[in-house]
Amino acid sequence: MSKGSGSRLSAGRWAQVVSWSLIVVASLLAFKRYKDVGNLDFVTPEEIHEVSIMQTFDSDGSEVRLKTFLPVSDSHQTIVAERNTSSELDFSTISEEGNRIGEWRGVPTEGQKTVVYHFQVHGQGLRYEIDPGLMVEQPQPSGAARKYLEPTDVIQSTNAEIMALSDRLMPPGGRVADYLKAVFDEVQGLKFKPFKGTTDALTALRLGEASCNGRSRLFVALMRARGLPARLVGGLVMTQGEKQTSHQWVEVLVGGHWVPMDPTNDHFARLPHHYLTLYRGDEALFKHTTDIGFHHLFKVRREMVPRQTLETNKTSLGLWGFFSEIGIPLDLLRVVIMIPLGAVVVVLFRNVVGLKTFGTFLPVLIAASARHTGLLWGMVGFVALILFASGVRRVTARLELLHSPQLAVLLTAVIGGMLFGGRAAVELGFTSLGRISLFPVAILAITAERFTLMEIEEGAREAWWTMARTLLVVAFCYLTINSLSLQILMLAFPELLLLVAAINIWLGRWVGLRMTEWIRFRGLMWGGAGA
Repeated sequence: MSKGSGSRLSAGRWAQVVSWSLIVVASLLAFKRYKDVGNLDFVTPEEIHEVSIMQTFDSDGSEVRLKTFLPVSDSHQTIVAERNTSSELDFSTISEEGNRIGEWRGVPTEGQKTVVYHFQVHGQGLRYEIDPGLMVEQPQPSGAARKYLEPTDVIQSTNAEIMALSDRLMPPGGRVADYLKAVFDEVQGLKFKPFKGTTDALTALRLGEASCNGRSRLFVALMRARGLPARLVGGLVMTQGEKQTSHQWVEVLVGGHWVPMDPTNDHFARLPHHYLTLYRGDEALFKHTTDIGFHHLFKVRREMVPRQTLETNKTSLGLWGFFSEIGIPLDLLRVVIMIPLGAVVVVLFRNVVGLKTFGTFLPVLIAASARHTGLLWGMVGFVALILFASGVRRVTARLELLHSPQLAVLLTAVIGGMLFGGRAAVELGFTSLGRISLFPVAILAITAERFTLMEIEEGAREAWWTMARTLLVVAFCYLTINSLSLQILMLAFPELLLLVAAINIWLGRWVGLRMTEWIRFRGLMWGGAGA
């Protein structure tokens, strides 16, 4: 009787702990939402692009000079975290006609040299509505805009052929919006030709084909032919990866606003968020000393980050604001605070689903480490290291070592495999796989031993099934702990760790059948029910 009473008391205490945890969490969240945050929109992540402009040249010990355009922040783009990695050349910036130019000069040592300029871009898409009442025959602009009406050697806006095309495209009503659309469709209809040097407006018209720079010059020429100020814009379409090709589009002054037009990529009166503006005007993106074997490369990486409002509102960030003041990296804090959530995923799979894995919390540790490699390469590296260390374990088993020295040998093998595999991956171009050196080496050594023992004692089939189940749980842990929305929520409301603890307490009282047991014994249970 006392035993049953004690059992009921234990269950009551369990329920009280869970209930009070939920009450405390709800109260703290309600208080912080009222006092500090008031709006949970900040939980939604936003996209940034990390861009590197790489300039490589061959130095013979003579003076070298490099120049390129650097982005500026405006209503379309915000530029942050800029840094220059050149060590042998002096770097400076100058402003010319609204553009910002980076200049490197000096006398570097002989050999191939690389100058890299890094920055992050937060883009904001722009869209314009053109006033339908605006007419083409509007008063001539004054001031700085007047120069964008003048013809040039490559923008022949006064040429008879350009003027004739302008007359043909002019709509009967003479509205700016209609003329813009007619020119846009005409230029877009040109056959695309890969970029090969400068293509002027007249050549593009006569050939009926051009790359983005030829199309843009023809567009500008047709605008200027009707007294509409227009200019070229140069920049980059920030698609992830490496590229050498930049891009050009057009801005037309309409109703006091510079309206973007890109007939090459079919963007009428709008500028996508992944367009990076580097300069305005008919300019060459790179200038450099001659005969130095110069070439350039753009590297772009897309990343999701917390909304930028968080950077200026540390009170709403809870742990983030506190730890940033003492120099704890945000990336480390984001992982640490998510490990308990990953552990919940492991517990669900082990206790509720019924999947056996290597180690209790190995999946969440591998998932946390795989944030540097990506999920696919992380799992490939994990399996490769386990197989390599398992092979070493089989070889050293003949030496009949004691357990601790045996683990020390496996630990050394894992580290050696990481270093060799990482170097080989980088040499082969698999840079993500090269980051497997960040995996937890001690845990991998123990796992390799367990894998080998399971192969010996339970058979290779069971060992590989356990490996497959482990990888499945790793994948779910990875998706959970790398969810940016969950990371921001946990950083802003660390009180949610109480909720995580309450969930673990509830799962700790799980006494029902696991899902795999339901599947395994379904015939027996359903057969009994039918009888």
